[in-house]
Amino acid sequence: MKTWIKISLFVSALLLYFWFILRSSNIISALTKILIVALLLLGMESVRRDREKTFLMCSDINQIKKMEQDEFVAYTANLYKRLGYFIDLLKSKDELGCDIIAREKQDIICIKCVSGAEEIGILPLQQVYGSMNLYKANKCMLITTSTYSEKAKQFAKANHVNLIDQQELLKKIMKVTNEKEATKVSSSTQEV
Repeated sequence: MKTWIKISLFVSALLLYFWFILRSSNIISALTKILIVALLLLGMESVRRDREKTFLMCSDINQIKKMEQDEFVAYTANLYKRLGYFIDLLKSKDELGCDIIAREKQDIICIKCVSGAEEIGILPLQQVYGSMNLYKANKCMLITTSTYSEKAKQFAKANHVNLIDQQELLKKIMKVTNEKEATKVSSSTQEV
């Protein structure tokens, strides 16, 4: 949702709330309610900023590479949510070749995440490609913190599987982080 729409909805709701409160005859009660609402809003903003800070701290590629598989899947789901996708995070026991279902407009995308330092072969690609019919997806992709073998690249090209390696992942991270944080992520990649 666009920022200006969020702001206008928020301001409208706030004005209506204050209008109803100030209509009450007890001014102390009205001011107490206003104070409580203001404190709740400040608390919500604080939680939002903490979540943003945590996401940015985890956006260093070295931190991402150290993540366990479940953490990497959750991080990737959060990243794609920030990119504007509607996300269904599948439970690991239910995944059947797909960790995340991402929706955007007419696209339903099966996403499989593989963390680790080893080069990715064909097997994970076959798994995510095979899960497309099960989840009624029209696209699939494999996201890794590593690289892909030549056979995996050939399989992906022949079957229209989108491959996201470490460099592509960094580009997506930079897209959702501000310029200062993107520079930090980029400089830490050069050390790898």
